[in-house]
Amino acid sequence: MTEKKPDPRRPDETFEPFEATRRIPWPVYSIAIALAIWGVIMLVQTSTAVQVADKAQTEAAKQEPTKLAQAAAPDLDAGKTLFADNCATCHGDAGEGVTGAFPPLHGSDIVKLGGAKAVTQIVMRGIGGKLNVNGESYEGEMPAFGSVLSDTEISEVVSYVATGLNDDAKTISAPEVADIRKVAGDMDPLDGGAGLAGLINNLPAQPETAAAEKGPGSERVAQLVSQGSDTVWACASCHGDKGEGTETVPRLAGLPAPYLAKQLHDFQKGTRPNDSMAYVAQGLSDQEIVELANYYATMTSPSGAKPSLEGDLKRGAQLAKEGDWSIGVPACFTCHGPSGVGVAPNFPGIAAQQPAYVAHQLAMWAGGARHNSPLGLMAGIGKALNDADRRAVADYLASLAPMPAMDKTELAAMESNIPVREGVDQ
Repeated sequence: MTEKKPDPRRPDETFEPFEATRRIPWPVYSIAIALAIWGVIMLVQTSTAVQVADKAQTEAAKQEPTKLAQAAAPDLDAGKTLFADNCATCHGDAGEGVTGAFPPLHGSDIVKLGGAKAVTQIVMRGIGGKLNVNGESYEGEMPAFGSVLSDTEISEVVSYVATGLNDDAKTISAPEVADIRKVAGDMDPLDGGAGLAGLINNLPAQPETAAAEKGPGSERVAQLVSQGSDTVWACASCHGDKGEGTETVPRLAGLPAPYLAKQLHDFQKGTRPNDSMAYVAQGLSDQEIVELANYYATMTSPSGAKPSLEGDLKRGAQLAKEGDWSIGVPACFTCHGPSGVGVAPNFPGIAAQQPAYVAHQLAMWAGGARHNSPLGLMAGIGKALNDADRRAVADYLASLAPMPAMDKTELAAMESNIPVREGVDQ
């Protein structure tokens, strides 16, 4: 049998297929090299950026205390402006105070001994009652500004008082004010000098807190104030338990006794028209009028008034402090005393008076319905003011601290000026 020869066109049975070796294309080499270079560059840049960031962070850490100190430092110029807007009306432009009414802040032993922290508590909480400052006695009510001024604003105005008006005191920062607010922000007003004794070490002797509020001088007057009688409505039913008034009913607390007595006599005689008050006044004897006038003149109470007529407070402040001679209106404080605390016996305090009452009385003077002011001064003023001016000055006066009560010495000196029914000076 003949053996077949392998076909040379077909592969051998032991043949293993394989791919022929080829060279790597040059674009692949180029890409690999580029990636390697890019990676090295990124590593170098990242390392440099980290070093720069570390250096910047270190420098920032070094400067942080300085920045914090600068941020916490109060703006004394802003404090001076806040003082002029909120404090100067009562305490004076230079913090000199008003004798017998509002204590001085310039050179004040309270500020020097208590420092900015004690002043912050007073500003935030308010204070009322008897107080001795630099050896002089004061008694009045200062409203709380905690809800009116922010922590930063309190820091600025208190720091101005502490350093601008008292060189040896220190400033207080807004964060420190915030810490005080957390503790004392919701506390009641300080009770005069007795309340400060718990805040200030080595405080000079202060008056003791009154054991009870001043009351009427007789059982008859006590009844008239709280209960009234068959012919007299209770005074407190309209004027409030503390004589603070409400809306169109005036504040009586702290008004001069001669002025109050004169108004009651004017109601009796009809020279001041008011049907309700005429009915009440006609049921009072001369002695009851004197005792009621004395009672309200020596009464101290916080302000129950606040701006409510949407008046322009800046315009109101101008009219109260400077007047407006372009319309022939003198400053309210010219007659009614510094800060509107009154000048007894003829000019009542108008600070903290109910704004609706003030605006209404100005309108009555303007219209001729009321005409019992000394020398007829208020008639001309009322006519010169337009409605916007009346609302503006009424709202501004409502924003002020109330007039202080008369003490017994002042009252005794004025008792001879308290008019009786017969021969009342108009």
